[in-house]
Amino acid sequence: MSFIKPMTLDKKISYLTSISVMIISTITLVLFIAGHHVSAGSSFFFDNNPVTSISFILLSISVLTVRYSEGAASLALAAILFILQVTGNCSCIQGLLNLQLPAACTVTSALIIVYTTAIILFTFRCYHAAQLCCYIAGTVGYAAFLSGITGVIETSPRLQTSPASAIILLLLAVGFLSTRTSEGLVEPLYSERIGGYTGRMLIPVMMAAITLTALIIITAEEYLPFSTEIFLAAVNLALAIIIITFTAYRLNLVDTERIRNQKRMERTWKFFRNVIDHMEEAVTVLDGTGKPIYENTAMKELGITYGGFWDEMKKSKLPQPVETFRAKGRYFTGWMIPLEDGGIISLMDVTGIVRIQDDLRANIAEKEALLRELHHRVKNNLQIILSLINIQLHDADEGAREALIAIQTRVQAMAMIQESIYSKGDHTLVSMQTCTSRIIDHLKSVFDAWSIDFHLDSDVKVNLETAMPLALIINELVSNALKHASPGRIEVEIREQDSGYHLRVADDGAGLKDFKAGTALKLVRALVGQLEGELRILTMEDSRGTEFMVPFRELEYRRRT
Repeated sequence: MSFIKPMTLDKKISYLTSISVMIISTITLVLFIAGHHVSAGSSFFFDNNPVTSISFILLSISVLTVRYSEGAASLALAAILFILQVTGNCSCIQGLLNLQLPAACTVTSALIIVYTTAIILFTFRCYHAAQLCCYIAGTVGYAAFLSGITGVIETSPRLQTSPASAIILLLLAVGFLSTRTSEGLVEPLYSERIGGYTGRMLIPVMMAAITLTALIIITAEEYLPFSTEIFLAAVNLALAIIIITFTAYRLNLVDTERIRNQKRMERTWKFFRNVIDHMEEAVTVLDGTGKPIYENTAMKELGITYGGFWDEMKKSKLPQPVETFRAKGRYFTGWMIPLEDGGIISLMDVTGIVRIQDDLRANIAEKEALLRELHHRVKNNLQIILSLINIQLHDADEGAREALIAIQTRVQAMAMIQESIYSKGDHTLVSMQTCTSRIIDHLKSVFDAWSIDFHLDSDVKVNLETAMPLALIINELVSNALKHASPGRIEVEIREQDSGYHLRVADDGAGLKDFKAGTALKLVRALVGQLEGELRILTMEDSRGTEFMVPFRELEYRRRT
């Protein structure tokens, strides 16, 4: 199934060798129980000692316990194995236990004890020593296997081992050596590099070749022109030459591929280096100590040091912007990019942008100066108009005087708005609280209304397009109340409401009287229409007091061109 993690090579070897040893040992034990064992001196493929078979079964289990680091189970199995070897090879103990076992092979028992020692060493993480024991036991087992099938060396029956036991000893060596592949002596063989691949390929090939060669030579011994030993040595030499030649061929292929990849990498590096060298941006690469290992042409021409950049990069693992600085008469900015073992500095020439910004600042400063001059002239012109009106007031009759005062208050209201805008330095928003307060103070002075109680609540800010007509509306409504109603209290409120604003001007005076027929109401209606609002007039039942309500919205800013 696709979601099952594939089994690694070393795990496969551990399982296969453990299962194989268990199967062969079980067959041997079953044959012994069935009465198919023979005397120690007879030629037979399987071992005739049940203790040996049981020991092999326990060793096959130990391969898995060692692999999965089951320390307690491994030590328990090692203790049982040691006891089995002592009891199986000691006639005194067999007599005490009333056992009659066939003679055990001294070599096989010795190698089982070697594997038992390896299990203990694996448990205590002495991997080099444990694997060395397995190498020795496996090599002796393979030698015993060759000796048994070829009969080249005649040995005492107690020093011989059956072919099945020799195969098991060899399989156990392979199984134990595959349990800890990332540590110890076998680590190079399981490497993912070419050396590990070559080693994993050559060892089984050489063993198979030597074994087959030995069988062929022994079978055709009578037809050989030389002695068996000489011919065997010659064939082994030929096999070694073939294997070395094949290994050299494989290594040459790998080296050829390496050279090809190196040339490809050099071409790629040369291409990117040419690209970076011809970039307008200045680029440098720093090593883990902050020293430059590469600088493109633009960076070399700058001739700057990198100490400050490196100190900043060490403070954070994230890219950081470089503040604009001046070098070689030009301005630069860019990025500092920290890496695990160094960093990259990329700088861009922004001299043109800085100069444009300077020009814009100069233009803005010039326009602000012109605006201040214009404000000053408008203010002076309004003051001149107010002065002319004041002069005319001295010689005017009662009717003309009333008209001139109305004009004077309106001009004064515009002057106050102008002053409110430019005195704060904010040319976009007008504080209606400040502006309305000034208008009321002026009207108190004009109409000598210091005794009247004013309630002002207009803490809002509106743009210039809205402030001018709104201030004139307040001026007209308050002027009318002071002029005709003789109130004791006047309330002026401006509040935000829904998506707009709401103006309320109320007094407790004598009512509208001449206000409906005068030009002031016409002017108010025109100004309310300019604000896209609606004028509502409420008069108390006893004609004592009037309330003006104007819902309006803030006019959109008209871009000046």
